[in-house]
Amino acid sequence: MYKNFFMGIAAMAALTLVSCSSDDLNSLSDNSSKNEAISFDGYWGRSAVSVNDSRGSVIDKAEDLQNISEGFGVFGNYTSTDVTTTTYGENLFKNQQVTYDATAETPAWTYEPVKYWSPAGHIDFLAYAPFDSNQKLKENSKLDFTVNSTITAQKDLLWANAANKTNTDKPVTFIFKHALSRLGYTVKTSAAAEGTTITLNQITLAGSNDGAKGAFYSAGIIDLSKTSSTDLWTNLNSDTKLKFDWVSSNKELSSTETKNDETEYLFVIPQNFSQKTTSADALYVVVEYTISYSDQTTMKTKVYQKLEKNFEQGKAYTLNLTIGLTPIEFNATVDTWTDINQGEINSWN
Repeated sequence: MYKNFFMGIAAMAALTLVSCSSDDLNSLSDNSSKNEAISFDGYWGRSAVSVNDSRGSVIDKAEDLQNISEGFGVFGNYTSTDVTTTTYGENLFKNQQVTYDATAETPAWTYEPVKYWSPAGHIDFLAYAPFDSNQKLKENSKLDFTVNSTITAQKDLLWANAANKTNTDKPVTFIFKHALSRLGYTVKTSAAAEGTTITLNQITLAGSNDGAKGAFYSAGIIDLSKTSSTDLWTNLNSDTKLKFDWVSSNKELSSTETKNDETEYLFVIPQNFSQKTTSADALYVVVEYTISYSDQTTMKTKVYQKLEKNFEQGKAYTLNLTIGLTPIEFNATVDTWTDINQGEINSWN
């Protein structure tokens, strides 16, 4: 499903917003446990975003999760009785790293030390990716998450859960979903301008039109026990908000569309910028570019647009920017002479 949102940046630039999501379901592996060992499998969830290109930290398809060295982390809580009440925790698996062994005779998800099913009771599992050895479970199902302020160091975040699993559930299957919103951009000129070069200097996402104020949540708590975006995020840090200077280097533009580098995707905690109240979160797109002429003169331009959009969990958004030039044209008219009679001038003798 694609949605387009059109808006202008002053008279010289136009901005479009596109979001996409996918209903594709992709298998990560298909392995059976042996000797009643607890083994893991995963599938790509229906709320996951489908995109064409990605950087190393973007987990867009099955192979991405299999190929990252971190793998995913697992928490597991064992209940010895036959009751089916879900009780998340970590009395059996405590932030267990699970990685994909592609070199094995039968490629599979592996972990150490291997643990085994009990003939009685059940296990409730939580999972997230990529694995982080510093993560600690809070309130039995929650993790702290901090948005990295350095764009190139940001990582995608997935979560999943599998409740009431017994030794008949071999392997344990996780259906992963994206927990964040992802932002990218494209930029082009409206048409070629003879003798003119347009260079994109900066795209800033900020909470004010001068680009100085933060806009995005810097941290929050994710509840891995949730099965949808409802109440997925809590304790959102709005005291110290982030702004992002997006473009990493000057980019010479043309009428052919240029997209963000793979290292320039933004991963942010879902946030609603569409509310109309005076205390609502605000987001501005601030664009700076330079116009250079063949006679060596230059002109720097800075424009902005308030972006009113609800960035949702599991959605990828593309800001499509078109910069147009309005030629400076000249016209001239000449006023007619106004005759003024200065009176008689007598000749001099």
